[in-house]
Formats: sequence, structure tokens, C-alpha cells
Amino acid sequence: MSTNLTLSPAHPRKGFIGVCAAEVVKNDTLLFLWNSLSTIVKRSTTHLEIAIDEPGDLFVKTPRGRPFARVRIQKEHVGIYLLPMYYHPEVLPLSLSKKKSGKSTLKFKNQDEDVDAELTCLIENCLAFIGHY
Repeated sequence: MSTNLTLSPAHPRKGFIGVCAAEVVKNDTLLFLWNSLSTIVKRSTTHLEIAIDEPGDLFVKTPRGRPFARVRIQKEHVGIYLLPMYYHPEVLPLSLSKKKSGKSTLKFKNQDEDVDAELTCLIENCLAFIGHY
């Protein structure tokens, strides 16, 4: 089996050479869902730095360079990873608790649900903890 993957030397971690994300989306049928969720995250974090914004992978950092959020396509879901939620689990609205799958992970499998308001609320809650984790 032959694959045509290109190495990407412009990765944010110094000295890291990885595979270009656009060619390694784990499940391209989830791109529409990823786009919807990453748009909500970008809209809610306009004053933070977007370190990576490639199809299937969005990475947002705080002004001090700490990870804040990541939206990534996995094999069977789109994951939203919010670092403030790891240290402050009380920021999670009850309406999103069914989506929680780890200390700081939310799993989304389909576009059926309208989570715009709940996700925006969660991100606003997390923004209040920048500098406290």
C-alpha cells in the first residue's frame, strides 16, 4: 500500500516534522460537523491566538501561549478539548454533560443537535479562567 503523504516542517512545535493535517483527516464525513463546531469556537475566542487552523484540526492558545481549546476530527466523532475544563470542571453546563467523555473532552457525533448557545456559554466560562490553570 503506497501513500502520498507530505511532511510539514512548519509545525508550531519547534523542530517537529509531522504529516500535513489536510491529508490525514481521520474521517472526512465529519468535516461539516467539525466546521460548524470550530466556527463556534473561533467566534467565541476572537482575542486568542489561533495556532493551527487546518481541515479537521483547530488549535487555540492563550496570550501567554498556554493551550486553550482544540477541535479535532477523530475516527468516529469530533472532539472538543478545553484545558480550563480539566482544572475547573464546574464550568461545564449541565446541558452538555452527556457529551463529556474525559476530564476536558466533549464528543460530538452528529449535526442533529443545536449546541451553539451551550458551547458558547461553556467557552465563555472557560475564558474566565485564563491565567488560573
